[in-house]
Amino acid sequence: MASEEKQVPKQSHGAGNISDRADSNAGSKKESKEPKQDSHSKQPAGGYDSTPLAHKPPGYTVKITFHRATNLPMADLNSCSSDPYVLAQINTSLLSRHKEDPVLRFRTPTVRRSTDPEWNCEWIVANIPKDGFLLKARIYDEDPADHDDRLGNVHVHVGDLDESWEGIKEQAFKVKKRSGSKRAYLIRAFATCFKFAHHMHGFLYVSVELLGRTEGEEGGRCYTVGPPRWTRHYSPLLGRIAGRKEPKENGNEDSGEKKTERYKCVPRSHTALEA
Repeated sequence: MASEEKQVPKQSHGAGNISDRADSNAGSKKESKEPKQDSHSKQPAGGYDSTPLAHKPPGYTVKITFHRATNLPMADLNSCSSDPYVLAQINTSLLSRHKEDPVLRFRTPTVRRSTDPEWNCEWIVANIPKDGFLLKARIYDEDPADHDDRLGNVHVHVGDLDESWEGIKEQAFKVKKRSGSKRAYLIRAFATCFKFAHHMHGFLYVSVELLGRTEGEEGGRCYTVGPPRWTRHYSPLLGRIAGRKEPKENGNEDSGEKKTERYKCVPRSHTALEA
């Protein structure tokens, strides 16, 4: 009788374990499919930022002048010259609201085909704190077809400021070659060997003038005062869309002013007859 009794199959317990595991795996997958917090959600929203600035007393207004540079490396092998410009940045002890606050920067125009460029560009900055600032000037070679090559760096340390500070008057600062383009300095080395250049060291001439106290009651942030810059751009396509064109040189001589002219619209029927 005992042999005729049906034994409970062991597979049922195994199947039960497999189903439990499947349910647990399904649950873990559902948990993994839950949306994760986006890293961009921690950043402030775009547009106007209402985060208040730290209260600081008003600082000083400073005028920085980039006069010229001498003996810069040659980034272009064909012309044995460069197209240099200066990208400057000011660092102060003023605290920023968050990491997304833009850095205060200034760019000079580009001088074409020159290793001894002259810019004579002024940069007026307000609310510089009394404990001074660090001016980082990076010299680049502009290359529209490729990335711009760095020709070197210049750091200008300005200490405590007050009304009796004499300033810096067209002082020469040595261009550091540590972060410069190796290709540009290799070409400069060959030019020095063949006596196309006198030496390997370049210099940047900078002036810093103290203009006085910044007007206002808040000095928690530096900002650019001027001078304003503008460019004149000729675009025939925009002229066609707006229906305007540049006036002729011999037109409006009586009034002494050159006014913009309109394009004459010719009907298609007239152009077809002429054809």
